[in-house]
Amino acid sequence: MNKLITLTAFSLFSLSASALDCVKIGHESGKTYDIEGTTNTFTHVILPENIMRNTTVIVGNSDLWTSDTAGPHIYIKPTSTQAQGVSTSLSAVGESGTSYDFKINRKKAIKNTCYEVTTGTLFSDNERQALSLRKNDSQDSTNVELARLYRDKYNQATRDAKEQERTAVLEALRRYRYQIYTRYDWDKPSKNYRKSRTTNNFIGDGFVSDIYDDGRFTYIRVHNQNKGIMIVEAELEGQTEIIEAKFDTLNKMYTIAGIFPKFTLKYADSEFDISRGDNSTFGEY
Repeated sequence: MNKLITLTAFSLFSLSASALDCVKIGHESGKTYDIEGTTNTFTHVILPENIMRNTTVIVGNSDLWTSDTAGPHIYIKPTSTQAQGVSTSLSAVGESGTSYDFKINRKKAIKNTCYEVTTGTLFSDNERQALSLRKNDSQDSTNVELARLYRDKYNQATRDAKEQERTAVLEALRRYRYQIYTRYDWDKPSKNYRKSRTTNNFIGDGFVSDIYDDGRFTYIRVHNQNKGIMIVEAELEGQTEIIEAKFDTLNKMYTIAGIFPKFTLKYADSEFDISRGDNSTFGEY
C-alpha cells in the first residue's frame, strides 16, 4: 500500500511540474476550445477560477472518458481506444458563473498535456488608471515602472499558481487514499486445488499477487506473466461479457476500467473467479 501511495504521489507531482509548460488559452465567452487527450496520461486543464461549489464538470462521453477535479484544476483522459470514445465534450462552471467549454479529441500521442485558461487581464482598473496618470512623467521612468509592475505581477502569479498546484496535489492524494479498496477474494490453488473453481493448474500456484480498486479502475497484480494475456469476463445485466483490460508488462498488472462484484480470468481451459467483498456495485464507474 505504501508503494502504491508513493507511486501515486510521484505521478501527481510530475503532473504538477508540467504545468510550467501549459499552453495558454485566452478565454472568450461562448467559445468551445479544441484540445487533445491520450490514454497514456491525463490532460490537465487549469481554469482562471475555482469550479463552482456543489457542481461537477460535465463529460459528454463519461463511459469512455474519466475525469477528476480539485479547485481550478481538471484532469481528464480516455479510458479506452474504442471508436465511440474518439472525442468528448467537457464543460465546467466557475464560481463567477462563467462557463468553460472544451472538445477533447483522443490522439495516440500528444505534444501538450496541460492547458491554462486565462482572462487576459494583467492589471486591475486602478493600476491601469495609475499608469495612465504617469504619462506626464518622463517616458523612461514610465517604462521602468511598467516593467517593474509586469515583473511583480508575473512573479506573484507564478507563486499563486505553484501554491494552487501544491494544494490540488495534496487534496487529490488525500482523496485517493480513502478510495482504495482491497477486500477481494479469489481462487488460490493449493494441495486440494482440483476441488476448486480452477479447472487445471496450468496457471500455477500463487498466480495473483493482490487485487484492489480505486473506485473507478480495478487493478490485478500477478507474480509472473509467462502464460499469455488473460481474458477477463464479467456478468453485466445477467449476461457474461468480455471486459477490456490492459496489461502493464513492467509492473505485471492488469488494469480494468470499472469495478465489478464478480469477474473471471481465463486462459485456454484454465480459469478462476474473483469476487469483491462489498458487491453492491453493478459495474458502474
